[in-house]
Formats: sequence, structure tokens, C-alpha cells
Amino acid sequence: MQPTLTQLFTTPIKGFALSAPSSVTLDKNGAVGDRDFLVADDGGELISITRTGAFAGWHAQFAADSGVLTLTAPDGRMLEDRVVDEQSTVINFWDERSVQGHVVGGSWSAWLSEIAGRPVQLVRAQEPGGGYDVAAVTVVSEESVAELAKAADVPSVDIRRFRMLLNISGVLPHEEEAWSGRRVRVGSAVLRMAGPVPRCNATTRDPDSGKRNLKTLKLIADVRGMQPNEFGDGLNLGAYATVVEPGVISVGDLLTVL
Repeated sequence: MQPTLTQLFTTPIKGFALSAPSSVTLDKNGAVGDRDFLVADDGGELISITRTGAFAGWHAQFAADSGVLTLTAPDGRMLEDRVVDEQSTVINFWDERSVQGHVVGGSWSAWLSEIAGRPVQLVRAQEPGGGYDVAAVTVVSEESVAELAKAADVPSVDIRRFRMLLNISGVLPHEEEAWSGRRVRVGSAVLRMAGPVPRCNATTRDPDSGKRNLKTLKLIADVRGMQPNEFGDGLNLGAYATVVEPGVISVGDLLTVL
């Protein structure tokens, strides 16, 4: 069975609810429209889903042509306003990288602070799609996640916990990590696969409620133990990738390892 793209997950704001488009356009910064925005505290530190699950159930939509951002809560409540860039800022991503951007003016910081229960600010990354962690593209297989479900003795583990851009099937568990250094064609795009993704406590949160309800890291430790990655040793699941040739990818596309 040839590897197949089964799902795509994106969000305009890092740490918010994931949408599942049928296709995306890939450029050097990953999927166009994905993670253009992020939330930071008043000290310039990233507020990710690792730090709070308050935004996990909020869906974001950004209309780039009109500059209107819309947030929809699980209960249907909506917040909507135009995005206006104000002062420039630099946001620290766990000391791994810094992202330049602009604080978004208007009501957004006040609204998000109320949701988070702490002072935060909405930031638009200076470079579109700049809100990614390490690499612009991430890949995980359903088989890798199914192996965790088996270890947990549960019917399934929600693959959204891992917040990966490309979700694939038709491979052996963790085979995607073995492609490191190779090119992979999917749709009209070509990726260059990189190292494995070290997982963090973000994966322990329920994708809808944001509550911690699964000891995901313990499952990975039980199944695989600590394994090397580009940062040292960690609890790995899935793989990073970069875009070699931009293009459009769609659910159902086959992946060819070149």
C-alpha cells in the first residue's frame, strides 16, 4: 500500500482549534494561512497550548483580503474585528527561536486576555506562516498513533493531539521518521524530510476541551523510550519537513519517497 495523505490540519492562530481543509497550498513557510498569528504574554514569551488549553476549542478564521479575523467559541459565541498591526515585537519560542512580528491592535488583546485569564496579546508574525515551532511542515502517520492507542488499551488516540500538518497512512509505525534526508513528492509539492519531532505536554491536552486527560508522553516512553533527535534525546513521534518545491496538496494524494 502506497503512503496516502489522509488529513490536513491548520489554524490561523497557533494553539487554537484545528481545521481540516481538503487541500492547502504549500510554500516555504508551510501551508498558506497556517499559523500566521500567535499569542504571547506581556514579557514576549509564546503562549502555546503547552502553557494553556484555554484557546483549544476556539476556531479562528482570517480573511486576508478584508483583514477580518473571526473567532468562534465552542458555545457559538463569536468575536470579530479587523486586524491592525501596531508596534513591532519579538516573541521567544522556548529559547529555540525568536519570531518577529507586530502586536495586533484593537480589542484583540483584551478579548484574548479574558479567555486566557491572564494578560496576553495577539501577535501577527512578520513573515506569513511564521508561527511554526521548528519546521514549517510536520508529518505523522495514523499507524504511529495507533501504536500508542494499543499501548493505552483504548480504541483510538485522537491524532489531533499532535497538531501535525500532514497526517498519512499506509506505512509502518514511525516509518515517516526513517525518511529523514529524503525527498517526498505529494500532490504538486516536494518535501525534504528532516528529523523526528520531540513531543511535549501539549499532546496530553484534549483537542476540544484543552484539558489534560491522557498521559501521552508516558505512552510514547512505554512504546519507544527516549530516542535521539536534533535537540538531544526525547520522546519522539512524527517528523519535520521543509518545502523543496511549492505546490498544492490534497487529501487522498499519494506520497512518493524519491
